[in-house]
Amino acid sequence: MIKVDIRNNVAHIELNDGKANVFSPDMIASFNAALDQAESDAKAIVISGAGDKFSAGFDLSVMQQGGTQQWQMILSGFELLLRLYKHPQPVISAVGGHALGMGAFTLLVSDTRIGIEGDYKLGLPETAGGMQFTDFLVAILDAELNPMFMKSAALQSQFCNPKSALTAGFLDLIVPADHLGATIEKASEGLKQLPVKQYAHNKIELRADAIAIMEKRLSALKKVLL
Repeated sequence: MIKVDIRNNVAHIELNDGKANVFSPDMIASFNAALDQAESDAKAIVISGAGDKFSAGFDLSVMQQGGTQQWQMILSGFELLLRLYKHPQPVISAVGGHALGMGAFTLLVSDTRIGIEGDYKLGLPETAGGMQFTDFLVAILDAELNPMFMKSAALQSQFCNPKSALTAGFLDLIVPADHLGATIEKASEGLKQLPVKQYAHNKIELRADAIAIMEKRLSALKKVLL
């Protein structure tokens, strides 16, 4: 589910389920274990997806079951997003293909998002898929998505291509596919040099308003749903 390779003090975390790299309960658990390892053994994190997809979002086979299993997966996914948003180390996402739903939110809670040029989609299919946003997710959107894209990307489920994703906020930079590895290495090398204590503190301070909403809403959802 998750492949972790720590080299030069950078934890490379690859989503890899052999298909669309969806966030299943097992994937989420493996991701949390990878973050534990990164906090112990690395100074920065790079998240990527195997193949031609970053991630297609939550595991639809679990979503379609409904009930407790569905909500347990969603809440554990929200916990993971919050953990990434608060993570003390620099978090970089390397995007080599489609990033949808939970995959797109993973980009939004990353510190740096670098994608390749190409024909792929990034966005939020929730409305089109009959799903409702919660205050938890809206807090992320308010903080990280360009307000000009709130209607088209969030409300109307219109996907971005890599170029429009730059303006929307899903990506910070796009590069040719054969430059992605070198660009990610340069970015991670620079970020891991920043003072660890100050980086962690300033991240929390800069994101304090969004984090407070996310924590409050997540706590409320757990009381209602579990």
